Amino acid sequence: MQPIFICRITAFNLCLIICAAVNGQPGMNLYTDMGVNNVSDGIFIKSSFSGYLASAKYRVETGFQNDLRSPGSVMFSGCTINASRYIVAGRSRYELKGFCTWTISSGLLRENNIGAYIKMMRRHFEMALGTNSRTYVFRNRAIEDFEIDKKCRRLHEKLNIMYSFCYNLKQPDDKWNIGLTLTDMDHYIISQETNPSLCLHGYFKPSSRICLFEEFWYKAAGAPNLAINHFGYFLRTGIIWNFR
Repeated sequence: MQPIFICRITAFNLCLIICAAVNGQPGMNLYTDMGVNNVSDGIFIKSSFSGYLASAKYRVETGFQNDLRSPGSVMFSGCTINASRYIVAGRSRYELKGFCTWTISSGLLRENNIGAYIKMMRRHFEMALGTNSRTYVFRNRAIEDFEIDKKCRRLHEKLNIMYSFCYNLKQPDDKWNIGLTLTDMDHYIISQETNPSLCLHGYFKPSSRICLFEEFWYKAAGAPNLAINHFGYFLRTGIIWNFR
C-alpha cells in the first residue's frame, strides 16, 4: 500500500468525520489482538484504532490496523472505511452496511475487499448475511523480484458469501453481556465460506460512554469436512468510548 494512497484515504476520512461531527455522536474503538496460528511463527500481536460518527439512523467509521509482532515485515497492515444505515421494524432492528478494506498479509501480497451485508438484531439473536468481492494484488516488490506479467498481477473473486450467527445471553441494552458467534468475517479479515470462526465474546459498560469488551476467537480449517484441522486462535481486548 503506497504512502500517497494511505494519505489520501486518511485525509478523506478526516474530512468526512469533521463535516459530519456537528450532528453526529463521535467515538472510538481501540483493541489489541494476541494469538497463535499455523503461519504466525509464534505469537502475533495486532492493534487497531478506529473513529466513528453515529446517530439513530447512520454510522460512518474508518480505522487502521498495525502488526506489532508478526512473521512478515509489514507494520501498517490494513485500513477500512464503512457506512451503515439502521432501520427499526417492529421488535427487530436492521443494519445495512457497506465497506471497503485494504489489508497487507506480507511484503509480497495485499488484499482488497468491497462488500455489503444486512444484519438483523432481535432480542438475544443477531444474524447477518451479505456478499463481497475480493482482489489479491501482488505488490511492487513481488512484481520486480519474480518478474510477474501484467496480466497475472491481480486475482479476482466475485460474490463470496458472508455470514454471522450470534446468540447473546442478555439483551443489547444491558450493562453486561456474554455471547457466542459463528462467522466468516471480522473487521479486517473475510475468510472463505468453508472456514468460519467461533467467537466467545462479552462486554461490560461501567458508564454510558464506556464499553469494555473481551473476545476469544478460534478458527479451524475445513469445518464442513469430515476431518477438521486446527488453524489458530487469538484473544482480543478493547474499549469503545463515546465522546458525548
